[in-house]
Amino acid sequence: MEEQHRLQVKGDAPELYERYKVPRLFEPLALQLLEHVPLRAGHRMLDVACGTGIVARLAAPRVAPSGKVTGIDLNAGMLAVARAQADEATLSIDFSTPTPAKLPFDDAAFDVVCCQQGLQFFPDRTRALHEIRRVLVPGGLLALSVLGVASRYNAALAEALAEYAGATAAKRCVAPFALGNLEALRRLVQAAGFGSVEPHTITVTRRVYPSQEWLLQESAGTPFGGDIADMDVFARAAMIRDIASQLKDLWDVESFAVPTEVHLIYARR
Repeated sequence: MEEQHRLQVKGDAPELYERYKVPRLFEPLALQLLEHVPLRAGHRMLDVACGTGIVARLAAPRVAPSGKVTGIDLNAGMLAVARAQADEATLSIDFSTPTPAKLPFDDAAFDVVCCQQGLQFFPDRTRALHEIRRVLVPGGLLALSVLGVASRYNAALAEALAEYAGATAAKRCVAPFALGNLEALRRLVQAAGFGSVEPHTITVTRRVYPSQEWLLQESAGTPFGGDIADMDVFARAAMIRDIASQLKDLWDVESFAVPTEVHLIYARR
């Protein structure tokens, strides 16, 4: 019982997401996404499905002092952390919760709209893209990032979750990869009326450590994180062994080096 208590990751989901997921994955991806976004002073940028605001925080200094960054997310807890992080960094960013059916902004309100790892979770992706296009100025830029096909780690994790936590947890684990087909993603964006759609696929290396502590941290703040946290230490240990057995050829000194696909789309209104 003492070991199980020691291994628990403390904090609520948005705090854990910011503490572990952002520095390990979402900040590096945000830097990659923004590398090809020509932001400058005076630009108005919207970060859709901003989460705890890492894209918005990285963009804000680039549009200062005369520009404006706005972040929106349906999760009030994520926005609370986003506001706290922006305040701590003394960044002026507006965060708000949108209405489900329509973005609460006038037509042509933004020069750039970014959406990092959000589109795959939208119930109506076509409508969301139409709304994004509506709020962009003519010639404005959409910068979009989604995960590609599930990595070997994620596939192994889903298989282990199916065995030790059930089908629902496994399904939640693979949900982020729903737009893994790059050509289908390109057609989806193009069908929403965007021109000059430029698709790219990059590969990043994710470090997977064979420890229960790492697994708890890595899954913290995810829809299936509670399933892993609620397991006893023996079930988690079995999960780690099963995952490690499928990644053994990727071992690199102290962790598994797992290639992970990410799709980037840049499109003009």
